[in-house]
Amino acid sequence: MRKLATALFVTAVVLIPAVAIAAVPSPANSTTPPCLAPCPMGDVALTVVVRDFANNPVAGSSVVFSFADCPNAFLCPPRPNDDYTVDLTLRTIRAITDASGTVTIHPRVGGTGPAGSVGLFADGVLLRSYALASPDQNGNGVCVSLVDTDDAIFAAKLGALDPTADFNCSGGPVDAADQLYFFQHHSHSCDGFVDPVIRKNWGSLKLHYR
Repeated sequence: MRKLATALFVTAVVLIPAVAIAAVPSPANSTTPPCLAPCPMGDVALTVVVRDFANNPVAGSSVVFSFADCPNAFLCPPRPNDDYTVDLTLRTIRAITDASGTVTIHPRVGGTGPAGSVGLFADGVLLRSYALASPDQNGNGVCVSLVDTDDAIFAAKLGALDPTADFNCSGGPVDAADQLYFFQHHSHSCDGFVDPVIRKNWGSLKLHYR
């Protein structure tokens, strides 16, 4: 009987590390967005899949985007239909993974921030850090209105290696693909479409940047 108890105790001790590690999110095994290019209107989907060190999905994981070190980020005030919880004091966006370890959110965020200024965490574990590249380049919660400066700010970044305008996650110079993304979010704001707005066609936008 004593040998059986000893054997059970040893087995339990051996299993403790495995159990402890099992639910801890793994940055290497988790799937994260390739870049962070949200729009204040919330029409950009970001999906995170949290997995542990054994590559198992972590259900009920608390996924947090932290903008605490990104002072130019503009977090839109919370709405009842947001698919995440926003804390304007801590400057965080939080959501919980489902049974497959997956969560998809549509963050209503504007502004820009350099590489490493936004952290993505799962249960307190840093999965990845980002630059913030929103079409709302001046961080006022509106993407190009009649009295806005987003056009001029973005135009100055064309051709440069600037992650704050790399909307298509290419990692290369800001180019026509990023320009198209920027144009597609014109007149978007935290409250939907702004009015009055600058309603340009694609031809006039190209002329504007020549």
